[in-house]
Amino acid sequence: MRPSRNELLFVALGAALGAVVAYGVKAGFVAPDGALPPFAIVLLGLGFVELLVGYATGRSPGTLVGMPARFLAFVVGVCVVLLGGKFA
Repeated sequence: MRPSRNELLFVALGAALGAVVAYGVKAGFVAPDGALPPFAIVLLGLGFVELLVGYATGRSPGTLVGMPARFLAFVVGVCVVLLGGKFA
């Protein structure tokens, strides 16, 4: 399976969102063991962005990106959060 441009952008967005959340954890804006953990913020952010892009393009959000790309974007975002906490 070859990923489309939309899917590659979504995975890159997952990595960028993970970096933003990792910075928020390091800066103290996000509690690493709070009521809303960092991985949930990444997941909610990806869902919110997909809803906004779906609304802006007039397409159903479920048809924009395939499920393997969603899973990969989430995994990459969480890995960036975990690595950002260690190395940043």
